[in-house]
Amino acid sequence: MADGLQPAQSQSQTQHQSVLVRIQASSDPALEQRIFTEVASAGRQLGRMSDVLCLLIEDYERRLSGTIEPQAASRIAAFAEMRAQIAAEKAARTPDHIIEALDALRHSDPQTYLAVADRLRAYLQAGAPDVGATREGDAGPAASAVGLP
Repeated sequence: MADGLQPAQSQSQTQHQSVLVRIQASSDPALEQRIFTEVASAGRQLGRMSDVLCLLIEDYERRLSGTIEPQAASRIAAFAEMRAQIAAEKAARTPDHIIEALDALRHSDPQTYLAVADRLRAYLQAGAPDVGATREGDAGPAASAVGLP
């Protein structure tokens, strides 16, 4: 990129990241790039630091036994809320969430559900066959779990 910014994207990630990390300012930009792509993405690094920070916060709160300053308590609460929002976003991408959404669609709008089911079935058969499929044209247990016709 012309401005010296390079996207930090893990090889295992399939989504586009909008976070840019300036690695050109590093003393070893190639090493920084390898770290982000082969060792741990920025998200993974932040997640692990967040986990450790939670442990430190728990210890801090335990040691102060309810005598935390209001400003510190507010910052801790904001951090906890951010982690809860991140967890909710991650949970929204689980197969269970997708199955629940399909099930709700089946009940609220059967016609749209059938169209979505047809597209999903074609996708599964074309590029992502279900390992549980037992015969040609069978979408497998994942499809039957949500009542795909």
